Amino acid sequence: MPFPDAQAMTRQFLLPVVAPHRVVNTVPAERPATFVRAWRNGGTASNRIVDRPQITVEAWAPDSVTAFEVLEECRTALLNDHRRMPLVRKVEEITGPYWSPDPDTHTPRWRLTVQLTVRAHRA
Repeated sequence: MPFPDAQAMTRQFLLPVVAPHRVVNTVPAERPATFVRAWRNGGTASNRIVDRPQITVEAWAPDSVTAFEVLEECRTALLNDHRRMPLVRKVEEITGPYWSPDPDTHTPRWRLTVQLTVRAHRA
């Protein structure tokens, strides 16, 4: 029973949450003013049926207030609406929102990490 791609699933889940802003897995070479980055940064399988990926979500924006507001939209959706992702059974916050401006460009950025409990696809 293969596990779903939690990174891709989270990206698809967040697209309507932050529209019209982009949701990406890697920082684009030509960055939009405001965007969200979501990527898997670890986590382990509990067994052959349950995966527990950790997903980090960043909101980038021209100012700190906007970045925080966009991140809070993602946070609220992940914690309250995660059942829209069919194989996700639970979402737990690992690290709540924290300020983390880009070290190279000083672009305002807020970040958080959640852990999903994901069931494998049925055979």
